[in-house]
Amino acid sequence: MIKKVVKPSLYLISSISIISLLFTACQSSPTSTKEVVQEETVKKPFSGALPVSPRLVKGKLDNGIEYIIQKNTKPEMRAEIRLVVNIGSLAEDENQLGFAHFAEHMAFNGTQDFEKQQIVEYVESIGMKFGAHLNAHTSFDETVYKLQIPTDDQEIIETGFHILENWAHKISFEPEEIDKERGVVIEELRARKGAGQRIFNKQLPVLYKGSRHAVRLPIGKQEILEHGKHEDLIRFYKDWYRPDLMSVLVVGDIETEHALELIEKYFSQIKPVENARTKQNYPIPDNSTPLISVETDPELTRSTVSLTIKQPLFNAQNYQDLKQQIGHSLFTGMLNNRIREAVLKPDSSLIAGGSSFSRLFSSNSTFNLGALVKPEQSKQAMSFLLAEYNRVRQNGFTATELARQKSSMLRSAEKGAKEIDKTQSKGLISRYVGHFLRQTPIMDNEQYFVAYQHFLPLISLDDINQLAAKWWSDNNRLVSISAPQKIAQSLPTEQQILALWQQSTEQKLAAYQDEKVADSLMSTTPKAGSVVDKHFDDNLAAHIWTLSNGAKVILKQTDFKEDEILFSASSEGGNSLLDTDTYLNTLLTTHIASAMGIGDLNSIQLGKYMKGKRFGISAQIDQYKQSLSGTSSVEDLPKFMQMLYLKFQRPRVDKPAFDTLISRASPYYKNRLDTPNGVFSEALRVAQYSNNPRSVKMDDKVIQSQSFEQSLDFYQERFANAGDFNFAFVGNLDLDKMEELLSTYVASLPNTDKAESWKKMPDLRTKGQLKVNVEKGLEPKATVVLNYYGSKPWSYTQNTAFNSLKSVLSTVLRERIREEKSGVYGVRVGGGFSRYDDSHSISISFTCNPERVDELVKETQLVIQEFKTQTQDKKYLENYKKQRLKSNETQIKQNGFWRGYLLASLSETQEFQTYQQALALVDEMTEAKLQVAANNFLNEQDTLIATLLPEELAAVELED
Repeated sequence: MIKKVVKPSLYLISSISIISLLFTACQSSPTSTKEVVQEETVKKPFSGALPVSPRLVKGKLDNGIEYIIQKNTKPEMRAEIRLVVNIGSLAEDENQLGFAHFAEHMAFNGTQDFEKQQIVEYVESIGMKFGAHLNAHTSFDETVYKLQIPTDDQEIIETGFHILENWAHKISFEPEEIDKERGVVIEELRARKGAGQRIFNKQLPVLYKGSRHAVRLPIGKQEILEHGKHEDLIRFYKDWYRPDLMSVLVVGDIETEHALELIEKYFSQIKPVENARTKQNYPIPDNSTPLISVETDPELTRSTVSLTIKQPLFNAQNYQDLKQQIGHSLFTGMLNNRIREAVLKPDSSLIAGGSSFSRLFSSNSTFNLGALVKPEQSKQAMSFLLAEYNRVRQNGFTATELARQKSSMLRSAEKGAKEIDKTQSKGLISRYVGHFLRQTPIMDNEQYFVAYQHFLPLISLDDINQLAAKWWSDNNRLVSISAPQKIAQSLPTEQQILALWQQSTEQKLAAYQDEKVADSLMSTTPKAGSVVDKHFDDNLAAHIWTLSNGAKVILKQTDFKEDEILFSASSEGGNSLLDTDTYLNTLLTTHIASAMGIGDLNSIQLGKYMKGKRFGISAQIDQYKQSLSGTSSVEDLPKFMQMLYLKFQRPRVDKPAFDTLISRASPYYKNRLDTPNGVFSEALRVAQYSNNPRSVKMDDKVIQSQSFEQSLDFYQERFANAGDFNFAFVGNLDLDKMEELLSTYVASLPNTDKAESWKKMPDLRTKGQLKVNVEKGLEPKATVVLNYYGSKPWSYTQNTAFNSLKSVLSTVLRERIREEKSGVYGVRVGGGFSRYDDSHSISISFTCNPERVDELVKETQLVIQEFKTQTQDKKYLENYKKQRLKSNETQIKQNGFWRGYLLASLSETQEFQTYQQALALVDEMTEAKLQVAANNFLNEQDTLIATLLPEELAAVELED
């Protein structure tokens, strides 16, 4: 519902196959799967059909409904359940275009056992959220209904299966609800409109020439969505929602036997459809001559190039297939390394690029080369991509490249195997959705790791190099290029594209020279400091150490992941300490530092060094603090600590890398203000922040004005005093090892004895009731923003009220302007409340029919007025409390939560709130307190109401 139609991108056709390619399986017997797999493996290791994970149960009911069940306790007390229907928009008749997706919408608008919005209301009443835990999507050949349920209550579990069963064959399709939902579906279509959609619509009939996909986009046609007959919508549901096209999937903290009992109880009584329509297969036709689409749009901000060669469908079913699949990944991985290396050079025509071998719908695989291109360099980018591919065809990869890529793939597989008992249910069930839809393997991570250990040493350089010739073909070529209209003259013609492709084949290219890879990040070990104080905090179950340089470190040992250590460090100050001119010249400081590499290694050398290693650190400087965050495997922790030391002590100085970064970033900002949203955002900034000298028009001139010297100085100054930082480490920690590493790489860092804090920034937002009206854009779409802002002393109590208000307001607005008014697809309620400077804002935004702007703004204002003048129904606040409680249950079992939580506990300037205290404050919220919060934070004296209207409609209104 929130995340809806899965639509392929024609900028990079590789993304189509990424969407389509999931993991899948082929056995259907619910009995003795584990025994059969083990016996076959013993008889013929690494030959024959791929095994099915012994952790799951797979079977089929008598009526044809398939199922997969796996007990998995990550997260605890939760289960992911899915109804998968192997049908989508390709099955629509001419008078049903868009009805596969429309039928999915109707599943949330009433069924035989759950009236109207009762499913949504029920799910939110048990602590789950519409969108995050209750959702669905429709694509060309699939419809998937998604539900996460708590499993600590048997009635809730049973109701979850009952909901899935209702979706399968009991959707009501009440006439009133159908006509109401038309507006929501049309608004979803409207929300997609823009430059990207227009380019897509131009390229679709060219690249998918002769295919049914070209005329069966899941979103459908507006005239049918508006006026299509009820009986045609219902007919689609009755024709295609049937047992032989369905699967029920269950992964989570639920006993397998109990899940199977519920599947049988709720789904076995669904009767097969007699004389059922035959589901047709709609392949993408071959093409003997290249299909070429070069398109421009006045509102497009970036240029793209995509080169694709369709391949026979590859779908791994046996071990030899898997060996080939590993080879495919090695090839594209090494080619991507070369492309990324080239992108980092100042003279590159690419901003970003890559390759992929993946699946295109149900009939083909594809090899794709794609790039985001610098302005007016599409020809050069195409030549580069073809040259790099042909460099491989002529000269192959090198042995050192292959060794690095094998190491990287093996480490990834090893991590998956180590975490096999700590894998999230949501990830597992995605594999099983793919199993039912596309028959791809469902081996578990241990089985994959064992296979990778076996096959990687057997795959030779010749095996990989041969793929370059195998994938190259004169047939089935697709070329798509898109660019802003103002640079249309720079784009290649169809004849030039054909010539470039031919020239790349004939050109003799030098072999790639692989640079020697560094053995380590540091050549010498710093003089170690020491840990001078230790104590254990019983409430946090964490160790708190003080280092000899004054730095504080908090460490928490957890078993949430077998091979994960998370890290954060922070210190106060940030860019609040800068004067305005320096601030404006150093906006990209941490991006610049990252682009230059670290220590003795530039970005290219660092990228090669990192192959086969699993760690990384990033730096950030925001308004009030500077910080570092990162992650490491247990094995790579010493190298991680070396990188941490270098982040403080030896940021690399590399002017060419700085120039490359600026050249890659500038094009986006140069064209941003050509778009309706860019113009709109700039108008909002001017209206609300024109009094703030730190607020500037973000265009390419600002990017090009960034100072290399000042940025480097600012980074070094902010990270000069490690002794003023607090550090947090969470995960599978060995305390003895941590003491050694912290003494060597953190306690050895300098302490300047300069204690700093942040400087409170004044609130310079323009006061009063502001209105902004922008007329820009070609589509019949309006964007509306209502912003309520002000200042109020921050406290945990006030912050709890603020967040409660945002959540409840979001739910009520969804009900009023989406469900009741059918005026929007979605409404976003965002904003924040700063503990540093006490500023707050709540922003409400949505897209809609331009002709309904006044109506929907008035309805939104009416809702806000009701919040301020009367108490809301208690169900909303009760639902929010349950959602916070359920969210906390899963958060406290994740290293990511504890990383930030523990770091906050070390602050000496801000009071620390435990998560138990936070939940207690939420529980103390009442409807009366919510009303007070509405009056505090929805301040009508300081508001901004902004509307973006299309140019043509605005012109008509002016004429009237």
